[in-house]
Amino acid sequence: MGRPTRLQIIVLSLWVILTVALYWGFDTKSIGQKKELASRALSGTQVDVGPIINTAKESLAVQDLQEINALEGVVEGGAKDTLRVNYLKQLSGKWYKLQEFLIAGHYATLVAETEPTGEHWSIAGTTYIPGIANQDPILSKACFQGAVSALENAISLDPEQINHRVNLALAYTERPPEDNPMKGIQMLLNLDKKHPDELVVLTTLGRLAMKTGQMDRAKERLERAVELDPNYVRAVCLLAELYRQTSDLRADELAEKCELINN
Repeated sequence: MGRPTRLQIIVLSLWVILTVALYWGFDTKSIGQKKELASRALSGTQVDVGPIINTAKESLAVQDLQEINALEGVVEGGAKDTLRVNYLKQLSGKWYKLQEFLIAGHYATLVAETEPTGEHWSIAGTTYIPGIANQDPILSKACFQGAVSALENAISLDPEQINHRVNLALAYTERPPEDNPMKGIQMLLNLDKKHPDELVVLTTLGRLAMKTGQMDRAKERLERAVELDPNYVRAVCLLAELYRQTSDLRADELAEKCELINN
């Protein structure tokens, strides 16, 4: 396999919280910890993040560990809410960069609990989403539950914001319920019926169609999105990638536009 093109890197970066990737696992967990996590998941209780944080710290570089410990010290030291929220955001962002999505989502959830806005709950939900792809089924389930709970809170606080509903649907596409495997897709299609010209819905459906090899359907949706907004970067870059994959002569021109808009 060749190195990814610049266009592919741009597309990936634009969809970093929406794209499934098997980033990490908890192979260093003890058997006892795994059994405890499994027991909690089966009983429907929330996973205790404390042992997971301690395990993750064992493999950190010294500089990362020192930074995280310092931030934790401020948070646990009883900082005022405004300062505490700022440090919780930094902890969430740091763990996200380290691709520890369950931990990052945990701290983003603490932010939302302190300042319960639709935006904060949405950030918490989308922070969990990449972790749904974790190879460990217990941690995957925990990330899924965290994402769904947070995004449902975001929708209840900000029901007119379509992005919250799109991200909730994406959580279900990443971990489809056994009794309704098409739930996430159906949620997106329902949104498409209600909002046929909504860019984020068209683009998300186009991306998922590409993922499943339905290139004609993806092309139809992405071209419609670009027609509605020629500078909508997600649609432009995805359509450029689709053109590249299907050897469409317009690929190079649109790829240049993708890079221009992205920069």
